[in-house]
Parts: sequence; structure tokens; C-alpha cells
Amino acid sequence: MKAFLRFWSYLANPIFIPALVSLVYFLFVSFTESEVVELKMYLILILTAVIPMLIFAILKLLGVVSSVHLPDIKDRITPLVSYAVLLLILIRSGFNDGRHAPLYYFFVGVLIATIVAVILAILKYKLSLHLMAMGGAIGFALMLHASVEIPSVFVIAILFVLAGLTATSRLSMKAHKGHELIFGFSVGLIAQVMTGVYYL
Repeated sequence: MKAFLRFWSYLANPIFIPALVSLVYFLFVSFTESEVVELKMYLILILTAVIPMLIFAILKLLGVVSSVHLPDIKDRITPLVSYAVLLLILIRSGFNDGRHAPLYYFFVGVLIATIVAVILAILKYKLSLHLMAMGGAIGFALMLHASVEIPSVFVIAILFVLAGLTATSRLSMKAHKGHELIFGFSVGLIAQVMTGVYYL
């Protein structure tokens, strides 16, 4: 069981969640030309996954970070600030056509949550980035459901189960205390609710 929980912790890495959320949005919520979707998905993947992984690899080689899970608070500041800059670039360049307002505000919410995580890291508090990402995904799903009734309640329930599994995996690995998981989830969820009101 511990091996599975460890595997899940890597699989549910927060760096992959924005791209997965975007893919689900384009597949089931948005009805746009495939060329536009492909272009935006490439941009989202590059700015939220590929470049952050390259930045992490460089920081790892330089000895700035010690692990992909960023266990030490001091390890978090540089990657999180870099991620916030990439999110800002994505928001400014990827959604300047005025389309896909829900996804635009999703990334604004992700940016807000990331800035909160940076501030807390500077203050030496380590919230769970895994649960922040899961909270963000659930918050976005809840606001979308309130707006266009997609996704279904069943899908949202599954997301809560996956969030619980993620929390269990982080506790099993002794990566966080309970309050860090709850606070991380709350930051991600609240950020999406705050921005979601703009497309309801």
C-alpha cells in the first residue's frame, strides 16, 4: 500500500494538474476549433509543465533544490516565483483573444494561490502544493458546475476522493502535517471560488 501511495504522490504532482484541467475543459466544456485548442494546449503544457521541469532540473544541478517534492521551505521560493512568472506570461499571451473565460480565470486563480504559497514560504510556512492543486481543480469544477452544470456531481465526488487519496499519500510519506494539507487545499479552493464569480 505504501508503494502505491508513493507512486500516487508522484503521479498527482501539482505541476501536471493545470494541463490536465485544461485538457478536460477543452474536451467536455469548450466547443472551439481544433487548431485553436491545440495551440492553447501546447502553450499551456510548455509554460506549466515543460519549462518548470527544465527549471527544476537546472536548480537540482545547481544544488538549489534537493527533491521534486520540495521538502525544505527554502527550496520552494525560487521554483514558485519562476512558476508565477510563467503563469503570468500564459495569462497575458494565451488568453488575449477573449475566449475561454473560465479557463482564463482558472489560471488567474492558480496564480493567486501560487503567490500565496510564495509569501508563506518566505514566512517559513510549508503548505501542501499537492493539496493546493487538488483544491484548485475541485474549486474550478464546482464553479463550472454552477455555471454550465459541467462536470457532473459524480465527477466532482471522484475529485474529492482523489484529493483524499493525495492527502493520504502525503501523510504516508511524512511530507506534511495535517494542517499543512488542509491549508493548502483551502488556498487552492478559495482562489478558484474568488475568480470563478467572474464567469458565473
